[in-house]
Amino acid sequence: MNYFPIILGLIAGSTVSIGSLSIVNVNKKIMGYLGAFTGGILSYLALDTGSEAEEIITNFLTSKDYVEFLIGLCLTSIGLLGTWIILSLLEKNSKEENTKVPLMVASALGIHNIGEGFAIAAALLSGSLASAWAFTIGFAVHNATEGIAISSPALLSKSKLSLKVLILLSLFAGLPTSLGASIFYLGITNELFLALLNTIASASLVFVMIRINIIAAALLGGFKVKFWTWLFIGIAVTYSLESILTLLSGSSF
Repeated sequence: MNYFPIILGLIAGSTVSIGSLSIVNVNKKIMGYLGAFTGGILSYLALDTGSEAEEIITNFLTSKDYVEFLIGLCLTSIGLLGTWIILSLLEKNSKEENTKVPLMVASALGIHNIGEGFAIAAALLSGSLASAWAFTIGFAVHNATEGIAISSPALLSKSKLSLKVLILLSLFAGLPTSLGASIFYLGITNELFLALLNTIASASLVFVMIRINIIAAALLGGFKVKFWTWLFIGIAVTYSLESILTLLSGSSF
């Protein structure tokens, strides 16, 4: 059996723990800056995955494939609302107050990271090893910042998360990347499936992004210039990274 897709997924997803564990003892102001930076990254990714889903559905309309368009519209609507409902219930039913938001964040990121794994698998299915490696490296970089999203809510609670809990939440968020990459073995490239996956990923990112931005703003004293500055830095860095990935995916190494 070819374990290469699983290995790439593990590489991309494992860095979540690096981000969550490396800032446990960071002061609140620095955590606020990092949180706003992460919020910018998540904002860009949410828009990016959402636009990919929208492009697939509108292409059905452009080609006058009205049946596929209506099916896609229904599927993505269900995926959007369903994801938000599930994450809301997960947050509401969490028994431990100090782990409620981190658990929700880790769950949402896990859903999104399934989509990242699919991107790796899609590259491999198309025969582009360069693209697969480029995606893996890029996802690994920004997944480290996702760990910040898991750790930062704990600063607003009275009790910090234990090392064991942080590790478990990081695995919960990062390991689904390998699950997404496993789609390689199924060979699923259906456009409706891809639109649904991107919608679910976008919905989960929006949910997390809103929470993280609220927390970061609270740590920085409100939605002030320093918050927006770091938010837009996060967006700019992610845009630059995506541009580099696009350039690398067109080359071979």
